[in-house]
Amino acid sequence: MEVDSLIHDFSKARIQVWKHMLVFVDSMCLRCAVELGVPDAIHNHGGPMTLSELVQALPIPTSRAPFLRRIMRVLVNSGFFSNKGNESYSSNEEEVYYDLTATSKLLVTGSTNSLAPLVLFVTGLDVGKAGLAMSTWFKASDDDDKNETPFHVAHDGKALFEFASERPEFNALLNEAMACDNRVLIGEVVKNWGDVLFGGLRSLVDVGGGTGLAAAVITGAFPEMKCSVLELDHVVDEQQENELVEFVRGDMFVQIPQADAFLLKWVLHDWSDKDCVKILRNCKKSFSGEKNKGKVIIIDARVQSNSNDLDTIGAHYFYDTYMLVMCPGKERDEMEWKAIFIEAGFSGFKIVGELGIHSIIEVYH
Repeated sequence: MEVDSLIHDFSKARIQVWKHMLVFVDSMCLRCAVELGVPDAIHNHGGPMTLSELVQALPIPTSRAPFLRRIMRVLVNSGFFSNKGNESYSSNEEEVYYDLTATSKLLVTGSTNSLAPLVLFVTGLDVGKAGLAMSTWFKASDDDDKNETPFHVAHDGKALFEFASERPEFNALLNEAMACDNRVLIGEVVKNWGDVLFGGLRSLVDVGGGTGLAAAVITGAFPEMKCSVLELDHVVDEQQENELVEFVRGDMFVQIPQADAFLLKWVLHDWSDKDCVKILRNCKKSFSGEKNKGKVIIIDARVQSNSNDLDTIGAHYFYDTYMLVMCPGKERDEMEWKAIFIEAGFSGFKIVGELGIHSIIEVYH
């Protein structure tokens, strides 16, 4: 019995190593499906598709059918697609029908909820190269710049936003990835917590607001409020005229335009605690209106290591490591957020709501 137990433990350990060594294949298959347009094909078909129907709808030779089936098997196992029929290699391919799940519906191109651009950015080569540079970065001297990241190591010493400013295609992909999440997330925020967050405000600055999509959604729901987007020159240069939103060129580390409130969505997790305090203090200096009435609205992850939701914990840990690779920042738990707010001189904060892996936090003047 003891020998059998040792063999069992050894086998499980080997499986664990192989599974995590190859976990990147899941992301590769997901990216491949998005690039080929698999979610779009099933969506446009209006229902489940056989493998042969799927191949005919995609820009691939019919000879690739057996290989596509292997990709689909991975993604069915991961929950991105569902299937009906027998997936064994000896079965007739027409017996298997593939359909969208709630997850793959978020990958249909052109949908208001599409996260396809985010998938393409995060799984891209430039991000992958940064991930592969982690061990080199860890071995670097303690005397090196503390704000240097694996992204710097992989890309000739350039930070993410510097790299983006010099490469229009990368910058466009980054901005569209952020904008697509805005389309999914900010609409739900406005629908569920809009009155609590934005009701009664005369002005709002979306700090580091990218393409201005979030500000436009908020203005559409609260037309009496003036919404501005503070962004760097290379981001503003790419934007078209927008009647709903005013773009302001500037640097949040230098000065932030005056407003009743400030929105920081997916911003603070990019930066170190010291830099976050600097950004928040600049917000505090720029409050307009009555004293002690201003607030900062933060939409970012709040790590909850003691949660019973293992999927959310895992997503937070992956997300935090992704930030380690890309930026000097990190994902923070509630105590880490509180420490930053106190150091920046704010009087209090509260968690307004939870949406997926993100939390909505109000910080008071």
